[in-house]
Amino acid sequence: MVLSFVIVLLIAADQIIKSVVNRQILPDQHIPVIEDFFYLVNRKNSGAAWSFLAGAAWGIYVLAAVSALVTVVLLIALFRTSHTGLRVALTMITAGSVGNLIDRIRLKAVTDYLDFHFGRYIFPTFNLADMLIVCGTILLMIFVLIDQTLLDQPLLPWQKRRDMTDHES
Repeated sequence: MVLSFVIVLLIAADQIIKSVVNRQILPDQHIPVIEDFFYLVNRKNSGAAWSFLAGAAWGIYVLAAVSALVTVVLLIALFRTSHTGLRVALTMITAGSVGNLIDRIRLKAVTDYLDFHFGRYIFPTFNLADMLIVCGTILLMIFVLIDQTLLDQPLLPWQKRRDMTDHES
């Protein structure tokens, strides 16, 4: 129950921030937070990370379908594990995935607003949902590296529990 509340809270925060950005910042307007380094902007990305598939008219539909499928798989895994760290990581990834999925369905593009400049290099613009996905994925990798037995947990319905003989073959 708590995980569901946290997911809804994170999705709401993501959508509220995006709504404020869409109402208060003109498309491609740059509002300096730290001059020559950090700006708030209003950009629409009809693709995935680094605008992958943005040029394809069908790309947004493929990304929305993949995102919906991944979200279902994440939710199944989330509610089948009892490992606290894994639950935190999957909660973050799920909330981020749903936050961007809502944009893809509603706006046919994801609203990005955090823009960082490192000299002449401009890092791809991103949002809270993206941060949740990245930070959750990093946490997930750390937990798996620290405790490799997490890979033995059958988190999805079609997975069978691995035993020691499976590791040796």
